[in-house]
Amino acid sequence: MIRLLYSARWSYLLLFPLLVGIVSCNSDDEGGTPVRPDENLVDILSETEGLDSMEVLIDLYNEINSSTTLTSRLSSSEHTIFAPNNAAFVKLLESIGLASLSELRSDLLTSTLLYHIVPNIAYASSQVDSTLTNMSTSQLMVSMEGDSIRLNASTQPERTVVVTPNLQASNGVIHVINEVLLTAAFTASSSTIPSVVSTFGTVAGLTSTVGVFGGVSTINSVFTFAGFSTLLSGTSPYTVLTPIDGAFDNFFFTSEQNITDVANYHIIEGNFDFTTAGRTITTLGGKPLYVTNDEGSIFLNGIFAGDFGFTASNGRIVHMAGVLKPAAPLMEMISYVESITGSSFTIFRTALEDSDITIGENRTIFMPTDAAFEAAGLVVSIDSASRLDPALLTSVLQTHVFEGMNFSSDIVVAEKVEANALNGTPLTITLVPGENGSSITVDDENADTETAQFVDFDYLTNNGVLHVVNQVLLPNP
Repeated sequence: MIRLLYSARWSYLLLFPLLVGIVSCNSDDEGGTPVRPDENLVDILSETEGLDSMEVLIDLYNEINSSTTLTSRLSSSEHTIFAPNNAAFVKLLESIGLASLSELRSDLLTSTLLYHIVPNIAYASSQVDSTLTNMSTSQLMVSMEGDSIRLNASTQPERTVVVTPNLQASNGVIHVINEVLLTAAFTASSSTIPSVVSTFGTVAGLTSTVGVFGGVSTINSVFTFAGFSTLLSGTSPYTVLTPIDGAFDNFFFTSEQNITDVANYHIIEGNFDFTTAGRTITTLGGKPLYVTNDEGSIFLNGIFAGDFGFTASNGRIVHMAGVLKPAAPLMEMISYVESITGSSFTIFRTALEDSDITIGENRTIFMPTDAAFEAAGLVVSIDSASRLDPALLTSVLQTHVFEGMNFSSDIVVAEKVEANALNGTPLTITLVPGENGSSITVDDENADTETAQFVDFDYLTNNGVLHVVNQVLLPNP
């Protein structure tokens, strides 16, 4: 069994960080090559027009590693830097579908930067007809092609040459190049990770490279496992829902078929506009997603969906704060909730099996924990259903179900939902602000019972949406 991570909370509706922009490009024309022996490599990068993006790349590397060791090293030790100009970075980002370097997956950002730096020696342009080992310990192929110095002629998708050689510093030399050198992480093909070079500009390329908020490598692996790489690299448009890697906490897959089902559930045909959608959207697998639109803030099945402009030639990706789990039979979902929460729902399950209740479809269902039944003094009678009148048992369960599907996001937006349970008991579901965050409570208007509180929520079943509560709701006496 493959075990991953899951989280589905409305509290993910946060302002995401602003992304670092890339400045406009400048000319590729070769200019002068001044010698500035009193300035180090970092100074030269900072002061040379058109190399701003390389400087941004180093700053982002420092942020990722919470250290300025590389900057200190490039300020003192001898190095040769092959520095792509701004135009090269803009071209790369546009071809992938990202707006800035800060959106690039952190491991790709790191490997890309180090791939352009050769340590411990300063190579003048007249010396670089050779194989060099860069800081990522990869081989950098440098060859003369007429009057041009060409790099990685056999692996670069575009002709990559030095356009301004020999910017000399006190501790090395910088050669300005016209393309970003693509590392093995970009160019390698395997059975599990498709070549990004072959999918530049597509949603498959986006899911392979984007790294905002921790990256989306897990869902990309799910798409690859399910065989969707070719589909997402084609010409037909798709909207791909990409849970961030951290959203997979406590989520696990139960079978290979389940992996495919989850992959299908995160793809929508067409370049979809959620702001004009109705209540439901049909996914690639033919299953419905339930939409909550809060003045342009979109939730799918109660989970925040953030469209941050990651567009491609054949669609776009939309970040999800949690993993979308396809609907499952109620009993199966109860077992799933037990496995990821550690709580026990034996009494609720037994009551469902032994009562005459018919739940129906499109319902909101409240499921008390075993501890809640114990606190209500019903554990003995319901655990042994024969000791309780079947009509009373059914009425107790009917108090926990009402018509209509209300995800946590629907309650947050409405702030209060009033409905009658299947047995007619009035229920009031309320968003309650608090110093440590908001909570959702359920009041059955029974003076003899405590107000129930949501402790887990938004599990989609074939009968509706299931929420875990910490108190038993009882019909009015």
